[in-house]
Amino acid sequence: MAMEIRYAMSSPPTSVPPDASLEEAARHMAEAGVGALPVVQGEEVIGMVTDRELVVRAMAHGLSPRLKVETVMSADPVAVDAGSSVTVALHAMQSVKIRHLPVVDHKHARRLVGMVSFDDLFSYLSVQLGALADVVNASRKAPGSSSTR
Repeated sequence: MAMEIRYAMSSPPTSVPPDASLEEAARHMAEAGVGALPVVQGEEVIGMVTDRELVVRAMAHGLSPRLKVETVMSADPVAVDAGSSVTVALHAMQSVKIRHLPVVDHKHARRLVGMVSFDDLFSYLSVQLGALADVVNASRKAPGSSSTR
């Protein structure tokens, strides 16, 4: 069985609408302890805004904190389906050099169902590797295994 992204994602995700202010987005990030927010219209992901975008695209240029998120968001972000493998998510992150991915249900357009970060994937894979190591060690200690002879 492939390791599906649904088991590594955070859900329910914090998101903002495109007409939220930059200040509101920053506040949501701070309260949720996240560095990126999907921008959602209805239930569909239409963009992403990161803490870096707030700093580099907005604050560094003296933009008003009252401006709408849609002015600095990255439109039409790369997203992964909840049934995608962890490998697919890692490849998507590496191919476009991002650290956060919205997780969507492609059966319902691009309906947001979760978020996954590089750190989430690293933690998830570390746990999976630990569990695999436990299985290998147990099999080595099992009666009749070649390593106990």
